[in-house]
Amino acid sequence: MVVALGAAVAAAVLVARPWQDVPPILRPAEPPPAERSVSVDFGIVTDPSTNWSAVDRRLDAAGANGVDLNAGRVEFTAFDWPAHPEVAAEPGTDHLARAARALHESAGDAPRQIGLIVDAYVPAWITEDPSVAGVAVDGTRAEYQASASALAHGEVGDRLVEYVAALGERYDPSRIAVTELFLNRYSFGDDDLELYREMTGADDWPRDADGEIDEDAPELGAWRSEVLAGLLARMRAALDEVRDGEGTQIELAADVRVDWDDPAAGAPSSGHDYEILLGAADRLVVWAYVGPRDRTPADVERLTASLAEAGFDMRRFTVSVGLWAGSADADPPQAISPALMAETIEASTTHGVEDVNVTPLSHLSAGRWAALRSVWGASTAPTPTP
Repeated sequence: MVVALGAAVAAAVLVARPWQDVPPILRPAEPPPAERSVSVDFGIVTDPSTNWSAVDRRLDAAGANGVDLNAGRVEFTAFDWPAHPEVAAEPGTDHLARAARALHESAGDAPRQIGLIVDAYVPAWITEDPSVAGVAVDGTRAEYQASASALAHGEVGDRLVEYVAALGERYDPSRIAVTELFLNRYSFGDDDLELYREMTGADDWPRDADGEIDEDAPELGAWRSEVLAGLLARMRAALDEVRDGEGTQIELAADVRVDWDDPAAGAPSSGHDYEILLGAADRLVVWAYVGPRDRTPADVERLTASLAEAGFDMRRFTVSVGLWAGSADADPPQAISPALMAETIEASTTHGVEDVNVTPLSHLSAGRWAALRSVWGASTAPTPTP
């Protein structure tokens, strides 16, 4: 009876705590010298019908040695977050664990790096509490972005830090990357002005000769970048504390935009001054998205050359090749051609860039998988069927 009771208790604990079934190594002891990763959309991560074995075969055939799983937002998570169970996409199911179990080893049992992605958008939160939204000069409130003050001193920033730490404690991934974390036109609310004064010592927003707020003033770009760097520094400090200090080995990355006219400067108008952000984050994931703005692989190589010439440590950059094309509202969604994808990937691995990411998985058609295989020197395994 005692043995049976013990077994029942153990089984109940396993069911109630599914993350314990996550493979122990999402972060290999030795990272690959050059990472070739694919990012998996949140919708695919949380879809119960996703065939992870088929995804694993595709990754093997393409030669991908890394995967980044979208873990969701603080208001909509891919697992049961004990601190906020009400936001689980599917209560009782750990979608990250399920995906990691299938993908953490590549062909021949070689470890594959598993990273996690945190989306910083908070549309549902803003709907419930509009006061946390960023505000434009004309008073328009953002639908997705929190204000600078909500990120710096408010509950939104605190929740993001808490979420990053929870993911680090629970999964011990190779990396946690924060995406959609930027500040631009929605950073002019009264609370943001108070924060601006506090951080800069200025009395008012920068203004032009006509007395209008100068939304493109360089000092605003520097301030926005410092706000985001402060949040990233808090995330880094929180990660350092998890898993009895072993969280120091989990890399913290931030997705960043590109100013194609002055790549080395980053995109300060979005709060993405690369030099400032690298003071807090371990890595920047640069959006080399050629489709939406009709850029070319040559533009991407100029980007990497510019970063190298500026003296950046190129080992701290991942170039992310986005597969989107055309308008973000296109229905059905459009994607760049397999040939353009392959050429952009090749242009990304120039001037010292070692790590390249392709995103998202949902846009990887059979033709793009074949092109990826041709660029990344795939294994000799037969081309899998979905």
